[in-house]
Amino acid sequence: MKRLNKTINISFAALVLLLGAGSCETIELELLDDPNALNATNASADFYVSAIQIELRDFYAGRETNNFESVSEIGMRATRILHMFGPLYGNAWTPGDFNETWEEAYSRVLADVRSLAPLALEDELYMHLAIGQIAEAYTMATMVDFFGDVPYSESNDGVSLNPKADPGAQIYEALHGVLNAAIANLNKTESRKPDTDLFYDGDKQKWINLANTLKLKLYLQSRLVTESASAAGINAIIAGGEYITSASGDFKFQFGTLDNNPDSRDPQFIENFVEGTGVTDYMSNTYMDMLLNQKSVEDPRVRYYIYRQRDTNAENTVEQSCFGGLPPAHIGFSSIFCNLVDNPGYWGRDHGYDFGIPPDTGARSAWGLYPVGGNFDDSSFTAIPDRNIGTKGSGIAPIMMSSFVDFMLAEAALTIGTTGDPATYLENGMRKSIETVMTFREDLVDESFAPTEGEVDTYVAEVLANYAGADADGKMNIIAQEYWLALFGNGVEAYNTYRRTGKPDNLQQLVRQPSDNFLRSFFYPDVYVNQNLNANQKPDVFQKVFWDTNPDTGFIY
Repeated sequence: MKRLNKTINISFAALVLLLGAGSCETIELELLDDPNALNATNASADFYVSAIQIELRDFYAGRETNNFESVSEIGMRATRILHMFGPLYGNAWTPGDFNETWEEAYSRVLADVRSLAPLALEDELYMHLAIGQIAEAYTMATMVDFFGDVPYSESNDGVSLNPKADPGAQIYEALHGVLNAAIANLNKTESRKPDTDLFYDGDKQKWINLANTLKLKLYLQSRLVTESASAAGINAIIAGGEYITSASGDFKFQFGTLDNNPDSRDPQFIENFVEGTGVTDYMSNTYMDMLLNQKSVEDPRVRYYIYRQRDTNAENTVEQSCFGGLPPAHIGFSSIFCNLVDNPGYWGRDHGYDFGIPPDTGARSAWGLYPVGGNFDDSSFTAIPDRNIGTKGSGIAPIMMSSFVDFMLAEAALTIGTTGDPATYLENGMRKSIETVMTFREDLVDESFAPTEGEVDTYVAEVLANYAGADADGKMNIIAQEYWLALFGNGVEAYNTYRRTGKPDNLQQLVRQPSDNFLRSFFYPDVYVNQNLNANQKPDVFQKVFWDTNPDTGFIY
């Protein structure tokens, strides 16, 4: 079971949301004052804005104090960036697996933004408030994207005991207003800036650029249902020029190396490199195959993304069960199935493969240097003995990178005719992603194994040549596939892009049985459906969110 670690805010509104707006009797039983929680007597605007930034990080990337899967990790597993045990979409994640995600959103981020607002307005701390509003917009948009209709208008209002769920489209519309308000606040003259800005070090323009970029993301996400409004909105943002365009504006969280009180390291680093146990996770065979075998040259980022613990030239490179038998009939020989035999050391698992775990922790491919801070693969093939490797955990959470923006603009230009050339955006996205990866902790890279400028140019040229020769559907597939390859460490945008575009269109099916459908949203958490009289659980995970108008079955798998 996932361990729940509740942080209870003393405010009535936070209590309501923490409990999923349960009954009055439940509130009385849970009326506890957590000494570690922010409240009206111990908090200031600076404390709140610092907490909100940490809570946003935790919502996206997870926390060291528990073992729940973050929204980013879940999205990566669903879209084959990481291995998903499965075996089926209907039971890969249970409602209880999302309790912590729900509480992170409502009883932490949203509750603290509501508590911050009056303090910030009273003291003219407009930048404080804007940071909170941007965190609220990102969090609530992701809640809609993952769950569909969720409470918002009645959430944390201090009145509603059982807040009703609002239609996702209405929440998106409201979030545009929240982001506009944040931009307006950032353009005001504040009495002082926050004491702590963990993302942009007090640079207001970068926060404005982020707010506009999140608006662009919302417009693109809903383009299937609001095409004309999305095109107009994206064009206005492009014309204004105030959005993330370079690595200096990347919205990422920088983790530290402290290993206790508190542990400041990347949660994926903590989770995957366990003292005395070895590497705990499996990489996705699909993703590694795409990096290694889908073009005439290897992806320049592969040695940064994936670290090989064992040189397996003389032995199988994937689990023994993959050998001596044929792929499942529904997989077919053209799809990835243990297809890394010519790539020594790339030891992973197929999508949804949930059979027994052999004693292979010293053989598994592991997270590399980027983005979690592990080892760069220099072909030393040394098993990882402990956590004293790489950056020692000071990786990054790549929430919204400049390369992501170019891929989004490429999609928008291709599909709804927004300003700009899709091929140019595609090239910019690839080059920015590769540059970001290759310049991440260059001091830990063996330059003799790093890609040369010519090798990077060869990779980019091949993709662009393939793009030029493709039809419209093929062009979209290439944009989405290169975006997917740039998203290592970010499952939120991978999950959204896959449902929105149906691309990449050659991902591996579930190993256990064929599926003509993909999980279109997740079950509501137990903490919500069991304690809110207005909440009803979904019948299955094939219920689509408002912006997903694609076919119910046969579209993605």
